[in-house]
Amino acid sequence: MPKKNIFNKKVPFPLYKKIISLVPICCVDAVFKAGVKVFLFKRTYEPAKNEWWFVGGRVLKNESFRNAVLRKVKEEVGVEVDILRMIGVYETFFDRSRFDTKKRKVSTHSINVCFVVEPKDKEFKFRLNEEYGSYRTITEIDKNFHPYIKKVLRDSGLNLG
Repeated sequence: MPKKNIFNKKVPFPLYKKIISLVPICCVDAVFKAGVKVFLFKRTYEPAKNEWWFVGGRVLKNESFRNAVLRKVKEEVGVEVDILRMIGVYETFFDRSRFDTKKRKVSTHSINVCFVVEPKDKEFKFRLNEEYGSYRTITEIDKNFHPYIKKVLRDSGLNLG
């Protein structure tokens, strides 16, 4: 799968940057599980650069949460998934964004609808887009994970000690 521009062409980049600086963004996140394995992905962009994170991102206009999570997982890690369940709705606040410059910081506020998903194909292979540098499996919630990641994993019902 070729790498794609992660921004929807319907929203010009300068306008999206302005939107991020003014209002919360509605997003979906996917806790990706395959069998007993749960995967996290290392982010390459702000906010949360170099953090272990869920796959996900913004919901497009006229797109359901379910369709958004299916789209985001396919775009970002190249895997078609089934949704097992919705976990809940959360918020994240960051002092940074991918639009920070040396002169100006742009904070990020997102409203995140979280789901547990699993691959349709049990022999899946990840094809990470430019947002992620690597992935790992986890068997427990690491004390160093971001508080949002820890909360969603606890709420997921996946028995991660």
